[in-house]
Amino acid sequence: MHAPHAITKLTLSHFRNYAGITLEIPPMPVVLSGHNGAGKTNILEAISLLAPGRGLRNAKLRGIDHLPSAMPWVVAAEIHNAGREITTIGTGRDGEASNEKRILKINGQRERKQAVLTSYLSVQWLTPSMNQIFIEGGSARRKLLDRLTYGFDIEHAARVSAYEQAMRERNRLLADGSRADSYWLSVLEQQMAEHGVALTLARLETLERLRSAFTLVPEHFTRASFALNGPIEQWVEEGARALEAETKFAERLAMLRHSDSLAGRSTEGPHRSQLEVIHLQKSMQAEDCSTGEQKAILLAMLIAAALGRAQWCGQPPVLLLDEVVAHLDVDKRAALFDLIRTARIQAWMTGTDAADFQGLHGFATHLEIAGGMVVNKVEI
Repeated sequence: MHAPHAITKLTLSHFRNYAGITLEIPPMPVVLSGHNGAGKTNILEAISLLAPGRGLRNAKLRGIDHLPSAMPWVVAAEIHNAGREITTIGTGRDGEASNEKRILKINGQRERKQAVLTSYLSVQWLTPSMNQIFIEGGSARRKLLDRLTYGFDIEHAARVSAYEQAMRERNRLLADGSRADSYWLSVLEQQMAEHGVALTLARLETLERLRSAFTLVPEHFTRASFALNGPIEQWVEEGARALEAETKFAERLAMLRHSDSLAGRSTEGPHRSQLEVIHLQKSMQAEDCSTGEQKAILLAMLIAAALGRAQWCGQPPVLLLDEVVAHLDVDKRAALFDLIRTARIQAWMTGTDAADFQGLHGFATHLEIAGGMVVNKVEI
């Protein structure tokens, strides 16, 4: 089974517990097994940094450096896309910059903005640290939704970045109080309105695609429904077109200048939208579910997004599943493996016991990890 969208070569230099390692694998699922602390999750983190953002650990760049050398870390990968030439992506910490700065190259050419990564590779992940996502508040849920949206809309990361940049600049001007330039504030508020409405529409479209893709998810997995709540979402639901919503939001921002100045932040906008997730079988809000049920919801959402991307974009994402399989019962585990095979997904999965992955026999590569090294490589 060869996946149409896969990593076929991965190189880590001075990354976490890896002084240097190169993995060459066929475009098929990968199992990383080994004891806790061996470095399995570090490999998943390296792959996650081939997507916009700060990776699955949300780590500071210097905190990723291999110790004790503290040399700047580097991650490089060759991406196999069916019907296309292989793309080379390289990223790492800029050792010459005094602040936190990441270098990015695509096919050897320097790129300024991380958003360009969505044009070459779609990566989604599920880790144990995400178990708290439904009780951490709105920010964690929005980040999850935005990451899912990156997989459907390659412009979404750029819109989110542009919106946040305009918002930061507006907040800085509002901090000047009466000295703030009202004309420049209007310009920034119009930028926030344009990017804010566009990113909201992309989020809403992703949720619609998730709803539709849930019909393709095996019955063993949890069903969920979604709602995104905020002023822009309400205007769209009431029938407002994009330009009308932009005008309303820009006017609303102008009205909120005084209160936002006192608050020291922008109090309304898509950066405050609330994602509501409901466990359909129980008719219960996700935050009120048990930890196990929340894990099941997250996995189902990730599966739905992968199937949706395969359906609408022709290529499923690369999935990073950290210590997920061990928590699934026999039926769910079999359903997950069958889905990975039939949907031709390159999933990178970690676990302490290789026996948990026997259901992948014949269509996965197994790498046994110990002390920042691959000590065994076999096809399951």
